[in-house]
Amino acid sequence: MLNAIIHSFPIKLLLVHVKHNQFLLFYWAILFATVDGRFGKALGLPFLFLDPIYLGKVGFWGFLIIGVALAGFSMAFNITSYILDGFRFPFLGTLPKPFSHYCLNNGLIPLAFLAFYIHRVITFQLNVELYENTRIIFGLLGLLSGYVLMLSFLFLYFTRTNRDIQKVLSSKAVRIAKNPAKNYNAFEKLRRLKKKKVKVLYYFSLNLKIHSTRRYERYYDRIAILGIFKQNQRNAIVVEMLLLVVLIGLGVFQTSPLFQIPAASSAILLMTMIVMATGALSYWLRSWVVTTVIGLFILANILTSEFNLGYEYPAYGLDYSGPKTEYSLEVVEDLASPEAIDKSKAHWIQMLENWKAKTGEVKPRMTLIAVSGGGQRSALWTVNVLKHADSVSKGNLMKETFLITGASGGLIGAAFFRDLYWEKRDLQSEEHLDEIGQELLNPLIFSLLINDIFYKAKHFESGGQVYKRERGYEFESNLSNNLEGQLDRPISAYQKAEFNGEIPALLVSPLITNDGRKLNISPQPVAFLNLGPNGESITQGVDFRALMKGKQPDSLRFLTALRMSATFPYVTPTITLPTDPPIQIADAGISDNYGVVDALVFVNVFKEWILENTSEVVLLTIRDSDKNEALGPVESKNFLERALSPIRSAYQSWDKVQTIKNDQFFELTKAGMGNHLRRLEFEYTNADDASDRASLSWRLTEIEKQNILNAIHQKKNQKVLYRYSKAVSIQ
Repeated sequence: MLNAIIHSFPIKLLLVHVKHNQFLLFYWAILFATVDGRFGKALGLPFLFLDPIYLGKVGFWGFLIIGVALAGFSMAFNITSYILDGFRFPFLGTLPKPFSHYCLNNGLIPLAFLAFYIHRVITFQLNVELYENTRIIFGLLGLLSGYVLMLSFLFLYFTRTNRDIQKVLSSKAVRIAKNPAKNYNAFEKLRRLKKKKVKVLYYFSLNLKIHSTRRYERYYDRIAILGIFKQNQRNAIVVEMLLLVVLIGLGVFQTSPLFQIPAASSAILLMTMIVMATGALSYWLRSWVVTTVIGLFILANILTSEFNLGYEYPAYGLDYSGPKTEYSLEVVEDLASPEAIDKSKAHWIQMLENWKAKTGEVKPRMTLIAVSGGGQRSALWTVNVLKHADSVSKGNLMKETFLITGASGGLIGAAFFRDLYWEKRDLQSEEHLDEIGQELLNPLIFSLLINDIFYKAKHFESGGQVYKRERGYEFESNLSNNLEGQLDRPISAYQKAEFNGEIPALLVSPLITNDGRKLNISPQPVAFLNLGPNGESITQGVDFRALMKGKQPDSLRFLTALRMSATFPYVTPTITLPTDPPIQIADAGISDNYGVVDALVFVNVFKEWILENTSEVVLLTIRDSDKNEALGPVESKNFLERALSPIRSAYQSWDKVQTIKNDQFFELTKAGMGNHLRRLEFEYTNADDASDRASLSWRLTEIEKQNILNAIHQKKNQKVLYRYSKAVSIQ
């Protein structure tokens, strides 16, 4: 029996994959690791599979689409391995419906994954999301329905188009092919096939019974068997091409929410295309595939470098036509000249006077809000903290706030809250938390798959300029839709309101990757941010509006400015400005993830006015992490973990390095301000289990949202809220 099992078709296929098709097993390993939570948990990747959202809900239709995508990936796995390895099993060509037999016996890995996936979905939704049993059952019915429907469609195609041995033998083409003089190549292939064939004794038939491979051992024409494989392989490649056309065709309808499929299914489709492309190249190029791929990579590298090929993602609203703006050290120093700094200082002094007059107090309290990055997690946390702070201040938070700084998701949340205040919306309404918590990942990943990888056919207009639609636009458009049109303005729309003190000023400070300086984006002149503590000019940043003069900087879309500050690698694209040389913009969190530095630079520059005209300055910092995280035990590491440890440790410590430097800067500033400056810090943390923190993503599960919202009730945050309420009651 052991011999029969070892030489059974399913086991032999599995061994062939291990020996010849490691790249196919690699994609399955990624799926297993992701669903199990061992890969991408910090980024929320497992939740995209375990709790898929479609049309704003988790349920039957979202799982059905994932089932369709998963069946397509399973079939791509079968097709690719059949194309590459079907010839190793000559007995297969003597069976009716050889491809169907191959898929059935090749189902160990796909079926194992499907069972494992169902188990993880049930466990997650039952124990973590706490869904009702009926809701879980409907989701699983959707998954299985999509899986079965897709497989049925594909098998129907192969059943109707693939020929078995009887049809091939009866065809005129095969009778002509029996002439050895004309078929030297065919006989040569048969000779190689005989050397590479794999010994198989038993297989599963389509009626799910076990049969011996000798059952169909007759003296069939071996060239006819070869013809079976060639014809089946051509059919499989046709299916691959059709799937590719369908995927590209979806791009035509990507604006419709119906076609914005769950992010997990988009990821599966991407892997499906990679598997199909790899299989096709391997089939056509055989042993030359690795050499050819390396050669194509080198050629593409040379062409993109020499001819400057490739798409550069623009900042919407800017004018990219005509001569580019010079970007050099001389230009940067000129933008930070004493004259430019003095002019911007005078402008902001007038803003401060206007703000003071709006408060109606002789010496008002000045609040500065600094928020941290962290994707949607930070955006929701920021809005929730500001909501509670505004409540204890009896609705005076935004009135007392003069400046908002920060990075990434936190700045998006703060900007949203500021817009709500500006439009006199109910700041305590729970619906605003629902709006900022709506997912953004489905259209983003779908656009990456359909639009950015293949082609960018559609266009849109912004600031009088025309741009191609890509995933950056999809991110901004869906964020605007989620927030009911909030933030969808040019930056110039905020200029008057900020200047008159009607709303707090907000500074966006992403990083210029070329030289590490900040790109300071504001509707106001901000050259004063280059003023050092001793009054000297230091070129630590660049005034965006001054640099882009002549490229209509005031038309920059505010959503684009916020996205520039929240450039998550590979998810949201890196923006390139129309300068010479081109400068690229990265996430503000690389330079200062907490916005503290910019807020303290402002305090130092305007210290004299602040001391004379305000009762105190409150620096309200909103972090999406625990500031003083407890040190855990040193865990044992395997060889790979030890090899990656230096890089991983440097990356993980960067957040702590910024925190320490910010604290040092704060203490130096406080030394010159005395008790006039104090700091209140809110921290998103989970006192029960730090590992259960919400993921760093643009899509949150319901349990993650509740985790974030409940963090305000943690003891340390309640103490900060109480201290703030006491401070505002004294005024």
